[in-house]
Amino acid sequence: MARAHSTDGSNSGFSGYDLDLDKAIDLIQKSGARLVGLQAPEGLKRATPALARRIEEKTGAKVIISGDPCFGACDVDMQLCQEVDLMLHLGHAPIGDGPDNVIFLEARMIEDLRDVVEKAAIVLKAKRVGVTTTIQHVHKLDQALEALKAHGIQGVVGPAGDRVKYPGQVLGCCYCTARALDVEEYLFIGTGQFHPLGIALATGKRVMIADPVTGEVSEIDTDPMLRRRFGAITRARDAKRFAILVSKKPGQRRMALAERLKALGEFRGRQMLLVYLDNIEPDRLLNLGAEAAVSTACPRVALDDAAKYKIPILTPPEFEVLIGEREWERYEFDEIE
Repeated sequence: MARAHSTDGSNSGFSGYDLDLDKAIDLIQKSGARLVGLQAPEGLKRATPALARRIEEKTGAKVIISGDPCFGACDVDMQLCQEVDLMLHLGHAPIGDGPDNVIFLEARMIEDLRDVVEKAAIVLKAKRVGVTTTIQHVHKLDQALEALKAHGIQGVVGPAGDRVKYPGQVLGCCYCTARALDVEEYLFIGTGQFHPLGIALATGKRVMIADPVTGEVSEIDTDPMLRRRFGAITRARDAKRFAILVSKKPGQRRMALAERLKALGEFRGRQMLLVYLDNIEPDRLLNLGAEAAVSTACPRVALDDAAKYKIPILTPPEFEVLIGEREWERYEFDEIE
């Protein structure tokens, strides 16, 4: 089998990951593709030179590497897609429809989940727990369920859906697998705080994090985020001109939502601008004269990157709170269905 993996800490770029190239190489050879695109998120960018060489050696095709940022399966390099015969998109599973010439090549982490889940089991309070993870660990969820069972805890996973390929998988913009479960507590297996924070905000339930890379277990605290989001709404209350940001990325493009928000804002006497763009960065908004913005793109723009902007940036539900269309009873996380 043609597998790309490294566990020795070398500079191959995919240390700790298992990338199976068989499917991609077979399709490249069968299709007769002569020009292949290669796209990866920042965490896998270092793998692309070695993978490009491997593909060229195995298939004889030439490879072009996308140098633009990549934030998920929603962020396919559409321009490069038009230039190549086939595009390999690393590290993500497909979400919905996309270009026909894109092959999603999942990157699966090799870490064992048992030890860190056993540590988490000690601090879990419920006997029936929703278990969630990202694409990098979803293939080892059975390990997690077995570890919980050994501690008398029933771990349950939510079903896959239109945007989510695997049971138990969550995306930064979609927590349908978690919300589908009737549980009082969740265990998120993975790195970082954005996904477990999203689960907590989307469900209103306690979320424990088990990080298989560091071996650490912690509980997510939503209070700091909620305070920041309420502060952003408060700062935007006096704004007269709003920029509604619409993403060009196929998996994030929500023009109908943007148009609905524009109409709501105008009905409330605000000046509303529809702004269509690819990568949303602070300098792109400087000359528009907007006093606040609403992002209909990835929720990370408003929630993770807000500190980079001089003007408050709201999610669609937050904007509805601001104009009185929605009450601030329980925070509504902005999910892309």
